[in-house]
Amino acid sequence: MVTIKRCAILILATVIFSGAGCQDESGDSLLPFLSSNDSALTEGSTVDGDAASRYYVEPEGDDSCVECPGQLTSQDEALMRTELAKAGADDAKIDLNVRVTIPASANPHADGDIDLWATVIRPAGSEKLPTILVATPYRRELMSLLYVPLVGKRYNLMGLDIRGTGSSEGKWTSFDLVEQYDIKHVVDSFIPGRVWSDGTVGMIGPSYMAIIQLLTAGLVDVDPETGEPLHLKALFPLVPMADAYRDIVMHGGNCDLLFIPLWLGIVDILGILPPMLALGEDGAPTSEDFEEAKAIWQEHVNHIPTTIGWIMDADNLNDGQFFQKKSSKIYWPVKPDGGWGFPEGEKTIPSTLPVFSVGGWFDIFTRGTTNTYQYALGNHSVSDKAMIIGEWYHLGGSLGMGLNSIMTGQVPARWFDWKIKKKKDSFMEEFPVLLYVMGEKKWRAEKSWPLPESRVEKRSFYLTKNSPSKIGGDWYTDEPVWRLIKYYSDNNFGLSETPDFGGDNPVLKHNPLDLHGLVSRATTRWTMGMPAIVSDISKFFLNKDIDASMPWEDERWDEKECITFTTEPLAEDVEIVGPISLTFWARTDFADPLTQAAIDGLFDLVEDTLKIEDNLLLEGMKKKDVQWIAELNDVFPDGRARNVTSGWLSAWHRQYDPSGATNVYWEGPWYNRRKVVEHALDPAYVPFDPLYSGPDIAPKAINGGELYQYTVELWPTCNIFKKGHRIRLSISNSDFPHLLPVAQPSENTIVIDEDHVAKIDFTTTTASNQGDTWKWIGSNKDADEWLLSGGAVGCGSAAVAASYRGTPAAMAAELMGLLAIMMLPLSLIMIQRGIRRRRRS
Repeated sequence: MVTIKRCAILILATVIFSGAGCQDESGDSLLPFLSSNDSALTEGSTVDGDAASRYYVEPEGDDSCVECPGQLTSQDEALMRTELAKAGADDAKIDLNVRVTIPASANPHADGDIDLWATVIRPAGSEKLPTILVATPYRRELMSLLYVPLVGKRYNLMGLDIRGTGSSEGKWTSFDLVEQYDIKHVVDSFIPGRVWSDGTVGMIGPSYMAIIQLLTAGLVDVDPETGEPLHLKALFPLVPMADAYRDIVMHGGNCDLLFIPLWLGIVDILGILPPMLALGEDGAPTSEDFEEAKAIWQEHVNHIPTTIGWIMDADNLNDGQFFQKKSSKIYWPVKPDGGWGFPEGEKTIPSTLPVFSVGGWFDIFTRGTTNTYQYALGNHSVSDKAMIIGEWYHLGGSLGMGLNSIMTGQVPARWFDWKIKKKKDSFMEEFPVLLYVMGEKKWRAEKSWPLPESRVEKRSFYLTKNSPSKIGGDWYTDEPVWRLIKYYSDNNFGLSETPDFGGDNPVLKHNPLDLHGLVSRATTRWTMGMPAIVSDISKFFLNKDIDASMPWEDERWDEKECITFTTEPLAEDVEIVGPISLTFWARTDFADPLTQAAIDGLFDLVEDTLKIEDNLLLEGMKKKDVQWIAELNDVFPDGRARNVTSGWLSAWHRQYDPSGATNVYWEGPWYNRRKVVEHALDPAYVPFDPLYSGPDIAPKAINGGELYQYTVELWPTCNIFKKGHRIRLSISNSDFPHLLPVAQPSENTIVIDEDHVAKIDFTTTTASNQGDTWKWIGSNKDADEWLLSGGAVGCGSAAVAASYRGTPAAMAAELMGLLAIMMLPLSLIMIQRGIRRRRRS
């Protein structure tokens, strides 16, 4: 077990955190050595004047529980020392196990006092310094190593195990209010009360560690006159979400099946790993040590059924306070009509709190990152907010992969120096948004997000019923006739700037035994980019782009038996920037009664045999629903179809008119008249309104044979479709294993005529005012130099890449029928029940 733990730490330390000791061309560390003038004070030392307030007296002993059972050991400290040496801070002080007691009086949602555990690393000397907090559920001894370069920049660094994770007591609640108040107390009371603190705090970290920053920001103490936070002075969140329901759990009302179980499993496994795997100084635990540590481990184990239950409870199919209380959007300055319905929802992230965010176009939280900048920081001054979005998946965005200035901690340090230490340095103030423009493969600086009206034009492409011209040599459109009949019959349609209503309506058939999504970017995206590790290393560090050879970089296999709408070759470059909306009308015919009876019988048998009731996964699969999956793809001259963004919508979660109004009429000749019932969109609905939630709170079933209008919101992107390329919209009824599949077969007719227009709406950039409202930056190297204002970047690509070698995750085998599809959700159900049985025994 000790070997497992040390290997995990060493891998993270060398793979994720390398580059901390980057050197400039002279060979000197970019992170300066500490001044000898800051030598440690001891009790009895005296200082004069202002120094009395700048320096502290070292407490007797240290602020660390060396012998505490279940905590970190000298082995963990040795690893930290190694990383600190790389950062030029090898003489830093380490308080390995710091008890952080959260009193019940400080947390209105807690049952009592609770002890969290932290590790504090302090620069040499006894100067009171700002403290950078990394609050994490992924074990503090691992995540703290991400930011040891900040110690070399004269910051205290504190890694904290969140309640119910790592070594900390309690039950893990995943972003809930009790956790938010814990971190607020650490920021507003615990850290400012330490002798080594100057009273100011910054926060940093990716993903969960980014989200908890924004949640904490909504609760911290502020000056009643200025509104400025008293202690929290700057944030640096990388790849954050903002809406737990829409960004994580339910995408367009469809249940995420890939990321959520994977993520919960990782946190639970890290939580049940013994917090100290080699108890005692010599690695030999005493019985007393073991009994004390075992209580913490058992508490974590006992909580696993609760976390699995989060994805099992059928009530969680709909939005509500369970998700809202875990979402930083409750602290946005814009609120829903009537508020959020609980006291915390009345609070707002202070507009004077500087926030520097990082995201990725292929991240699982692209929507959350861009919405945070647009809405959470809507009242911030330009100088107090910044955002970088790169061609990253979740893992790449967590690191700022390819931008050494982020990976080595130089950009975060520069932000904190400016905002916390008040060193005048207005970098990114003129152009606070840095976007990677895919297709052009260059970075571009912008004034704002969304781009201002002066920078964009609104455009539309219409879905037509006519086939586009073939692409010569493309196997997708130029295969033998017998294969064309098998795979592509009636699925290849046009996308045009002008409407065209001739031809037969496209029909999309959903077969639950033949699902889409496995060989596509979706699987790679929702496994956080793990399969793309090798190709990302090659691209970002070795300057060799092998993306085109990766299966998820070509959607043609996934497009078989979908329906596609493709333009003719573009006469000029077309950039699409921002979100895209797809609006269309469709009629659904579900399975015949005999097939439906067989499906219902199968689910009844499973539920009766396993004694399952009200289960989210089974409820989501068996209802009469339609998944609308929209992919926007960049089609190269050779036929390769590269996905640039996607959107998802459950028919139950369509933007229905709450009044229930319909339009009823008859169509067809007198001898074959057909009654048509039309359901238009909610007149109050505006695409991309993040507070529009009616259909997610109260989904509404569709009726077979009736005509419904839908809008699928595709997540933001920034891609230039080059001259000679084509733009393709692909529509399917499944995205497995990303989304929980619908077991109901259906035949879905997209109706396109003068009264039922189908189109995509988007914005494209204009070329005017270059240098004033926007400017090209260039390559990753150029972006590094721009972020550092000409400063040295260090760490050659090959050197950094050597530390990032890994292997892609293996992909799932082919599906073997409906029961095989159900194996993953059924396995989760049985795991949950098995753990409960062990607890009862």
